[in-house]
Amino acid sequence: MAEEQLTIEAQEAVNELWAEQIIPFKLTAHKVEAKGKHGNYTVHFFDSRLRSLFIYWNPQKESFKRAVREVGKRTVGKRSRAKDAETGARGHVSL
Repeated sequence: MAEEQLTIEAQEAVNELWAEQIIPFKLTAHKVEAKGKHGNYTVHFFDSRLRSLFIYWNPQKESFKRAVREVGKRTVGKRSRAKDAETGARGHVSL
């Protein structure tokens, strides 16, 4: 799949995570790069809070969008929930 299409799918995934309030800030996917071995990708963002996500993607098992959602949820969502627990905050917080 072309890297431009992967960037579109990555953006769709982070937009959904933001809309579902799973991540505490909007992200803009800048580009997706294939790294080394087949299946390893880096999604680059225009954001100092999260510069990139490292994705392992097996196209026979899931869509790229689904892979980005899962990694984003585990990475950014986890950091957000930890910050909420520290501060006792509810809703969106800045990391």
